[in-house]
Amino acid sequence: MSKRIFNGLLSVLLSMNNPLATAWSQETHNESIRNPSFESDNGWHHLRTESNEYYAPVHGTRYAVLNGSGAKIEQETSLQLSEGKTFHVTIWARSIFDTNHSQQLTSPTQDYPDGSNEISRVRLELRIGNKSLAENEAGMNPVEILGAPQEFSNDDGGNVWIDGGYRHAFSESRFVQNLEHDPIHDPWDIAPDFEDYKRAQEDHGAVCPVIIRDRKLLYVSTFEDPEGELEEYHAIQFIEPTGDGSPDYHWPPSPPEKYENLVLSHAGDEEIIAFDPYVFFDEIDQRLWMAWGGNFIAVTELNPITGLLLHEQENPEVMTHENIHARVADRATDQQDIWTGDNQWIEGAAIYRKNDFWYLFASYGSLMESYTIRMGRSRDPMGPYVDKDGIALTQFNKQKRRFGNSFFLGDDRAQIVPGHPHLWEEGEQTFVGYDYRKSKKRVDGTEESRDIFGIRKVYWKHDWPTIWTPISVSISAEQYPALLGQQIILSIENTGDPDSIIAVDNISCSDVTQNK
Repeated sequence: MSKRIFNGLLSVLLSMNNPLATAWSQETHNESIRNPSFESDNGWHHLRTESNEYYAPVHGTRYAVLNGSGAKIEQETSLQLSEGKTFHVTIWARSIFDTNHSQQLTSPTQDYPDGSNEISRVRLELRIGNKSLAENEAGMNPVEILGAPQEFSNDDGGNVWIDGGYRHAFSESRFVQNLEHDPIHDPWDIAPDFEDYKRAQEDHGAVCPVIIRDRKLLYVSTFEDPEGELEEYHAIQFIEPTGDGSPDYHWPPSPPEKYENLVLSHAGDEEIIAFDPYVFFDEIDQRLWMAWGGNFIAVTELNPITGLLLHEQENPEVMTHENIHARVADRATDQQDIWTGDNQWIEGAAIYRKNDFWYLFASYGSLMESYTIRMGRSRDPMGPYVDKDGIALTQFNKQKRRFGNSFFLGDDRAQIVPGHPHLWEEGEQTFVGYDYRKSKKRVDGTEESRDIFGIRKVYWKHDWPTIWTPISVSISAEQYPALLGQQIILSIENTGDPDSIIAVDNISCSDVTQNK
């Protein structure tokens, strides 16, 4: 196939949102590294691979598995030190659990497993013979956020906006952090306006903050008809604080009244629950979008000036207005999803734009037992959203026995049952905030733990977000003139605790000198 024909076909596939385009448009791996994504058992010494969608590998379906305390894989590559060359090698890694954890997650007994506190570390090394030329070692455990999040419960997500020189987190609690600090490794404080914030949104469930030009809104959920006239009443409203956020705001003295700032409501049944709003202001097109719902997920366009529906409904029956609300994700029923047992639920959605794609995230399963964050993407905020296999999130996948979706984040070391994601950017770095627990509700009736505020870095690989971490080393021939012409050995080792397990995927090598 000529390059011209290949590029033309690739362009067509990308425009169709076809998953084949993901594989074809990836960076070209240096052929000097054999089997760089571990899709076979070739090319490596001591290689063991696994395939589990729960861990969302960054390329293909398989990844290398390294047990703790020294498990290592190696390859004598075809890379040679040659004059003027500088090589840059990158691996992608994360911590995973053993197969027993996966078996318990999918067990019909639904005695869901807790996490673990083992330290997971990975070491990447380039060497010639026994001489180490370059190495990098990194921890793989998700980080426990310090400060107020260690004391205050954080139900319904890690919802963050940046204002007044501070990061502001809104959920059950209210945290702040100076922008000069690292959001993951430095402590967060309880907000000085915490008590006023609680009064303004008391008992209003999941919240979502959004800054629309010069206006700040906090969208909230309502679960009961204040007048007691309607059964199964659910609504989405917003609260408008004022102030410059350095670091507090002025909040209304009480929650909104029934029809005050009312975005939408639904009553009489639970076909869809009008709650868990996630509002995203698209600064590129200056349009406002809301993902919302429980039982299934919908996306609705809002008016960026009023904060309410862009198109007014003729009656309160939400899903009779398909031109206003797009049904974008469905849940499995009749115990068809092996990862969620008998709780086939979906809620806690998020919508996010990155370049030319829109990404939809949702929380699947039971928040006490089997929560996971899954995703799909689309070129239109109203969908359809498809998973990595090209299956729509509203289409039943007979092979997987559930509706389409791809995993983003599940149990990881001591952080388990993550849910309610919120994404934001700082410079070139994407972050995701979420809530998680340290233990699950067990069949013996043991009380589950509180929700905790979590943050992870998000990277973008093949136009999909991932929490896998890139780890890199560089080597220049100028550093080792006596070794010119010799083959480079690539070594990857788990240097963590004995019971830790590391997964490695998608190794690439680039000639940095050619990119200068």
